[in-house]
Amino acid sequence: MKLVKVVSSVVVALGLASFGAQTVSAATEIAPLAPAEEMVANPEIKKGEKIIVVVKDTKKQTVTVYNKNAKKTHKTVKMGKRFTAKAVKRFHGKKIVKVSGNRWLNTKDVTKY
Repeated sequence: MKLVKVVSSVVVALGLASFGAQTVSAATEIAPLAPAEEMVANPEIKKGEKIIVVVKDTKKQTVTVYNKNAKKTHKTVKMGKRFTAKAVKRFHGKKIVKVSGNRWLNTKDVTKY
């Protein structure tokens, strides 16, 4: 009877140890990125395409508006705003896309939808 108790307690202890190791290994695995997280990639935007504003700074939730010479203005656009690209140009190494009037956005701040 004593031998049965010892053997059963050893089996239970080994079972719990292996269960704990599986839990730790499952917690340390890296999950693949979801498709929504991969959308941040900057595809080539062309005139007439539909674009949406994407924000990297989650606290502020806005992006800066530029003028036609790629200089920052005091205006901003909120995340999720949708536009149609009126024109796309490069000015002093910065690629900008015209959304309306004299409002231009950096192509790093927008993506196709």
